[in-house]
Order: sequence, then C-alpha cells, then structure tokens
Amino acid sequence: MEWSIITWNIRGLGRAEKIRAVRTLFVRKKLKLLFIQETKVVDFSFSMFRRLGINQNFEKVFTPSIGSAGGLLSVWDSDFLKVSQVFTYPRFIAVLGTVKGSQHICGFLNVYGPAVEADREGFFTELLEFIKLHKVIWCIGGDFNAYLGAEEKIGFTVNSHTVNLFRTFIQNSALVDLPMSGGSYTWSNNRDPPTFIRLDRFLVDRQLLMFFPNTQQLLLAKSISDHNPVCLENLKVPLSARPFKLFNYLMEEDGFNSFVDAAFSKGKRNKGLFATLKELKKDIKQWSSAKPVDVRNQIRNLEAQIENEEKNIQQGIASSELPLLRKKLWFCLRKEESIWL
Repeated sequence: MEWSIITWNIRGLGRAEKIRAVRTLFVRKKLKLLFIQETKVVDFSFSMFRRLGINQNFEKVFTPSIGSAGGLLSVWDSDFLKVSQVFTYPRFIAVLGTVKGSQHICGFLNVYGPAVEADREGFFTELLEFIKLHKVIWCIGGDFNAYLGAEEKIGFTVNSHTVNLFRTFIQNSALVDLPMSGGSYTWSNNRDPPTFIRLDRFLVDRQLLMFFPNTQQLLLAKSISDHNPVCLENLKVPLSARPFKLFNYLMEEDGFNSFVDAAFSKGKRNKGLFATLKELKKDIKQWSSAKPVDVRNQIRNLEAQIENEEKNIQQGIASSELPLLRKKLWFCLRKEESIWL
C-alpha cells in the first residue's frame, strides 16, 4: 500500500499564497496525513478547510494559536486511518487508530517543540511520558525545535544541552530517526550569512518499518516558509498531470489589451453584446494557447534553484541570487493564486 505523510511548519496560514501552497502539496502528493505547525490561526472556518483541499473524506483536529503564535493542525484520510482516540496538548496532537488493512493500533503525533531553551526539558519529558503511556505503533512528525549534533547545523555554536535532551528522548522512546534524502537541513534564517539547521523530521516505530519496509523520508522544496516540508512515504506516488487553467494575469501580458480591443471591435460590428462576449472568450482561449504560461513549472523551477543556492551556501560557496529568486517565487505564487477556478 502506498501512502504519503507531510509535516510542515508553515509560519502562518493567513496569506492566500500559503493556503494554495499547502493545497498544492496536499493534492500533488495524494496525502493520507498532514501535520501543520504554526498555523497562527485561532479558529478554522469551513471555507478555510475547503481552500486547503480538505474534503469530506478527511477528518481534522487543531489546537488554536495563542494570539499570533503557534497553532497545530492534523488532517487524515478517514479511508486510510480509522481513528478511535484524539489527544490535544499545547505542543502536540495525537490521533490513535487502525491503518487500512491492519488490526494494529497506530499513533500519529504532530509536534511543535518550544523555541525557548528553558522549556525544552519539560517538553521532552511530557512527550516521552505520553508515548510510553500509550502502547501503540508510533509515527511522530513535526518541528522539534531541536537537532542532534553539529552535523545538523551550519552557523553559530551548537547548543549541547538541547542536543543531549533530544538524543536522550530518541534513545528512551526507541524510535527510529530515518535518513533524509534530498538535503540535510530543514530551516534557514534567510540572513547573510545564513544559519541552516535540521529542526523538522519524522521519528517512527520499528514495527512501522516492518509493516512498510519501503518507508523513506524526503526533504521537499522550501517554497514560501523558512522551513522545508518533510515527507514520509511508502513508495512513491506518481504525479498526476495538471489540467489546463485560465489565469487572470493574462490581462497583464504584453499585447493582451490591444488584442482584446481589436477582437471586441471586430465582433461588435455585426453581433449583439452576448454573442460578442462569447466570441471574445473563444478568441482569448486561442490567444492564451498560443502563448502558454505554466506557472506551476515556474514555481517548481524557482524552488529548485533556491534549494540549489542554499546547498551551495551550506558548502561555503557565496551567493547573491537568493533574494531575487525568492522575490520571483512570491510573484509566481501570486500569479497562481489568480487562477479562475
């Protein structure tokens, strides 16, 4: 059975571009579960869930943000996971149930660790006690706000206290920290010079790996948050072809206004307004087909370029392209948001 789970610290769902970025991942990866940290949302409306691509086949649970900080959202496919228990804490959400085709109880836990050093020991203690209390097959993903050593950080000094806390937690929980392909770091402060750290990951039970031996952990393109999404998947799900869309921003393309003026003037000579507009719609479709714009590919290319530039910086190769690439990425994301649904 193929499945994919993604964890992502989105740094707020208040902007339409971020909602669309989550929706795109949701659809493209055909997710069975989704963990979001830092929603910065106090209460989710039905329309926001719909815009995120969460339909009636999915169930969800969230913890509200405190003001403009924090907030967790967990989403799961009810056909994939039959949930029997839900637990919500300020820094994690746990859902327990049976995975399709299995009689074993699994636990999927969405976590957001504290950024304040003084709070980390209490956080890991509480999390470990909860895990040990519930004897299930665990899959834990999220932003732990902690890393495991110098090899997981570039820039500034290593916090040995946090490193030891995190290592001890993993050892005592007996969870597996899978290798991550696609990159080594999941967060950057986007400064010059930048700091890179692996703050986000999945930790899984050994029994889960026995049931799904092809499970792998992947680093995805960073996109519009300073955190990369991280994907845990059992085999790869083939990407479906993206259907053609008509974009509002065609009106900003060179020659569009003069084309419409000419087509409208030609059409209204011998026809009524309705027939003219109908003909104009057909002409615009033909014009846009002759001038194809694939924003999704532009976004993917820019994300890949940003990822490559960050890897160069991590290896000590200077780069001045990142600010411009990020600016172009936001421009393309705003274009994509103007799709006529």
